[in-house]
Amino acid sequence: MSKKFALIIATPPYDKIGAFTAARIGLTSVMEDCETTIILMEDGVYCAVKGQEAKQFFQVVQVLQDFMDAGGKVIACGLCLKERGIDASSLIDGVEVIDIHRLVNTMKEADQTVFFGA
Repeated sequence: MSKKFALIIATPPYDKIGAFTAARIGLTSVMEDCETTIILMEDGVYCAVKGQEAKQFFQVVQVLQDFMDAGGKVIACGLCLKERGIDASSLIDGVEVIDIHRLVNTMKEADQTVFFGA
């Protein structure tokens, strides 16, 4: 039976490498046939903003796109987006905006939840 993982990213894409590490673990877990959802909350919602062209940092947004292309799900906290002035249309295609109830249910359904934050 396949494991279900929920990975919470709460750090921005250009702060150390926590967000990149979480996205990479998510991608690898999907490649290992684990059902995986990445939850973007707090400053982690910046990870899925379209059009990022960082030259000195890892491209978290690209890893998230590869993760979704491989079958992973990315969900973003709607309140976190609103508080940062980010419109859902600014996110890469495939990211679902959710409320706190869906976030909690995603964690409840997972066999394991891992938090990547400050």
